[in-house]
Amino acid sequence: MTVSRRTGGIGAFIVERCLPVYPIYLALWVVAVESLIVVIGHSSGPWRPSWDTALKILALSATGVFLRMVDDQKDLDYDTVHNPERPLVQGRISAHELRVAMVPTAAVALALGATVSVWTAVLVALVLAYSLVLWWLESRIYVVRDNPIVNLVAACPAQFLATAFAMTGQPGTGDASWARLVAVPLVFTAAFLHVELARKTTRAADADDQRSYSRVVGATASGVVACLFGLFAVLVELLITMPWRWAGDWSAIAWLPLAAAALPGISAWTFFVRRANDHPRGLPTAFVIVFYLCIVGQGLVHS
Repeated sequence: MTVSRRTGGIGAFIVERCLPVYPIYLALWVVAVESLIVVIGHSSGPWRPSWDTALKILALSATGVFLRMVDDQKDLDYDTVHNPERPLVQGRISAHELRVAMVPTAAVALALGATVSVWTAVLVALVLAYSLVLWWLESRIYVVRDNPIVNLVAACPAQFLATAFAMTGQPGTGDASWARLVAVPLVFTAAFLHVELARKTTRAADADDQRSYSRVVGATASGVVACLFGLFAVLVELLITMPWRWAGDWSAIAWLPLAAAALPGISAWTFFVRRANDHPRGLPTAFVIVFYLCIVGQGLVHS
């Protein structure tokens, strides 16, 4: 069903561009971050959801809607060629409507963040502000806009900030060392990069497709790096959770993230051995879901 068959401009835009994927993914992200913090912070008990968990999910969802509004505006020229079905391209909503809606959306995200803690609100503000900075950079520096590798690197700080946001409030960081806390955003950013590289890796990249990583570094390099990011996420997660120290009777669950590493391997095998034209997209997405659920499993049994 398209937006044109529904009523309400901005509401229909949110339904089409954000639901149901955004709330599910962002909720899983917050829950996985909290679970990981419980494990590395040597919590006295297992992870359990709190009001802070719910508020952070809502705040991050509002932030995600804001980022989607920004992305659809800054990507309009690209989408006109490659994604002509999108509402802004088709004129089913205007850039002016999106910009007006960005103000209350940001206000809701900040208000929800503030109910958790001052630091939560600060990090929400930083994520929102960075998205606008990146929009400004892309509009003025062609290499940031046109080189997908540079653009991807420029987008990574937002991933770090969003993970740091999820680390605020309850359950708290406990007595985790700074080194392990800094590694937490690495885990989730690497998982994101695995998916992002995989979905834009192909042997048949169009010469004019400026978003294809294969066009810049080649299909082989792009596919290899995508696989390595997935494996790196699992490796870092295991190094900071150290299941060998606490697993006990829960070994099968404590070591589950290791099983998730099979999915990047299967994706790589499909692309390189079976010579698929396009890198699998479903498997990397499944990897993130499975990997995050495995982290939640660790948090649920840790004590």
